[in-house]
Amino acid sequence: YESDLFNNPSLQEYKEKLDLVISNPPYIRSDEINKLHREVKDFEPRLALDGTEDGLYFYKIISKEAYKYMKNKAYLVFEIGYDQKEDVEKILHKLGYVNISTIKDLAGLNRCVIAQKP
Repeated sequence: YESDLFNNPSLQEYKEKLDLVISNPPYIRSDEINKLHREVKDFEPRLALDGTEDGLYFYKIISKEAYKYMKNKAYLVFEIGYDQKEDVEKILHKLGYVNISTIKDLAGLNRCVIAQKP
């Protein structure tokens, strides 16, 4: 299922819990958008980039909402900004997720956080 913050009616009607939730939310702090490379800031929709003031807005919502739809032992996977590892892990830990780990991209930057619902 594809959904925008779990607002897809098909997802709402789906009776089974999910094994996996994957998200690449907007995560750039609002004040950083104008500092991005021209190819990004001028051609990507702002809606796809702007993670609000702290860049964490969507992680907080998605982590909380996903929990309701996930099976026990299911995974939540996020793309993150290179400097958001600790903040996103803290959000997940506070909500009760376990086995939280981070994957680096080819440049060696933190790029993906994986967490499991207990």
